[in-house]
Amino acid sequence: MKTLLQIILFLFLSNSFAQTSPFEKWSELAEKDPSLQPEYGNIQKNQDQLENDQQFLDDLLNEYDGDSKKASKKMTELGFQYLYEKQDFITAMRRFNQAFLVDSDNADIYYGYGSIYFNLGELDKAREQYDKGLKINSKHSEILTDYGTTYMGDFYQNFDTDRKLAFQKLELAKSYLDKSFKIDDKNSNTVYKLSIVNMYLDNCKEAWKYLKKAKQMKNPNVTEAYEKELITKCGNS
Repeated sequence: MKTLLQIILFLFLSNSFAQTSPFEKWSELAEKDPSLQPEYGNIQKNQDQLENDQQFLDDLLNEYDGDSKKASKKMTELGFQYLYEKQDFITAMRRFNQAFLVDSDNADIYYGYGSIYFNLGELDKAREQYDKGLKINSKHSEILTDYGTTYMGDFYQNFDTDRKLAFQKLELAKSYLDKSFKIDDKNSNTVYKLSIVNMYLDNCKEAWKYLKKAKQMKNPNVTEAYEKELITKCGNS
């Protein structure tokens, strides 16, 4: 499964915050269409909707020999494909909701919901969904990494206006990334982000350690510009 972010902090910021009120546009659509809200907005469905849901479940489970977990996993995989490969947020949310219908105990559903909100720049709403996923699977390393990345966004947003708060957010980012790394030290995006947060926290030795590891892992997002910034801030390794 593709992780929520495969970009460094600066690219994340340009993608998430430079758009013109994407969440407002999304909210207008979602208000009229519960299938664009996590868990269908927990609405009370009418008889026709319930019958349609049951028909969908019957057809899907028949395809997967009654294995609800396998069917739900497939729907979340499709959701991430639509989200990242096609940038089709609408179909992605509908696939995550269909996964929810099949097996609401699938942590990847809430990872998917959070991923959509994250990409809409709604970091608090993303964290709400990540929290639900972590209640199901507290060792979901991808959720932990992306949870930490939301705090990297908060760090940047607050850097010029409230430096103390910004660094509190950065410490939170580091704590989630550290947790993720302990669970899965093979995720090069986690490794690269650990280099970034450690640089800003003046942990130069750690920043260089993680950067070298990210480069060894051939992380495609490692940039010459970041390495130059690290040299400027911390000196050569």
